[in-house]
Amino acid sequence: MIAGLGAEQPSTRWLSAAALARNSQRSPEAIAALFEALADPEEFVRWQAADALASQEPGNVYPALSELLESANPLQRQGAATALGRLGGEASALALNRRLSEPDPAVRAAIVEALGEGGDPTVAETLLPLLADDDPDVRRAAAGALGRLGNPVATVGLAEALSAPDQPLLVRRAAAAALARTPHPDAEPALLMALKDPDPQVRAYASRALGQAGADTAVAALQALKADRTPVLRGSVGDAAQEALTMLERRGRAARTGEGGR
Repeated sequence: MIAGLGAEQPSTRWLSAAALARNSQRSPEAIAALFEALADPEEFVRWQAADALASQEPGNVYPALSELLESANPLQRQGAATALGRLGGEASALALNRRLSEPDPAVRAAIVEALGEGGDPTVAETLLPLLADDDPDVRRAAAGALGRLGNPVATVGLAEALSAPDQPLLVRRAAAAALARTPHPDAEPALLMALKDPDPQVRAYASRALGQAGADTAVAALQALKADRTPVLRGSVGDAAQEALTMLERRGRAARTGEGGR
């Protein structure tokens, strides 16, 4: 398996890394080979090597992964960040936090994604400034990470990112999806604007977010969107609008029932 990491065929290298992930007590030689594989020219090999390292006992890999964040090779820094995110834990989060000023945008995006994967909601405030990063891929990564963390402190920043002029498509999608995972009334103005976004997936995410946290002011816009049969990941935009209207109706009914009970 170690020899396979140096094979000419990328598929062999990937399979070797995947096999090494199936045991958390690999030898120091295997772990060292996986560290080298973090710089593989093929992205899917690097991804599998990071996964294999994250499956090892943290004490056997954390110190070296932390050091690799300072590697001269940006691919190795990127892979180390991914592995640390999957490894999780406070020490990994601290190491990643220290590298948020990383100059390479691809590595910076990987660090942001890793912090989101770590699952610590307190990291949200650290990631918020990255929603305004110069690089759109970093902004996309920050929005996705904030959505996974689910901390409502990110609501206003995500809403601003969603409605920012000339925001690239993938950033808008990530921001709208994040708001659907972290619903909050403060995002309603931006979400109402997003119902008119040229991208159907953005419109669908915005609909779902409004269904969870919107008010009666969203009903008319969602009603108008019901006729939009553009296909998206789940059904159509109109389906998402109808689901949102159903959620709003249920929330309103629950609120009225609660008031009557009091």
